[in-house]
Amino acid sequence: MGPAGAGKTTTWQMLVKANEKDQKKTIFLDMDPKVVSTKDFYGYNTLSKEWKDGLFSKSMRDLGS
Repeated sequence: MGPAGAGKTTTWQMLVKANEKDQKKTIFLDMDPKVVSTKDFYGYNTLSKEWKDGLFSKSMRDLGS
């Protein structure tokens, strides 16, 4: 997150290139949080007090496994 021109894209592209030199695989996900509500992006507690993953939390969980 940050303003345009701050180097966000360049930073992750450099990480990918560095990992490739070490024969490491890099997985990246491009998400646009503006297309869904905050609740659907991060997740929320249902009326039954159970947690429902959002787009971000599900993606992070999937990448971690």
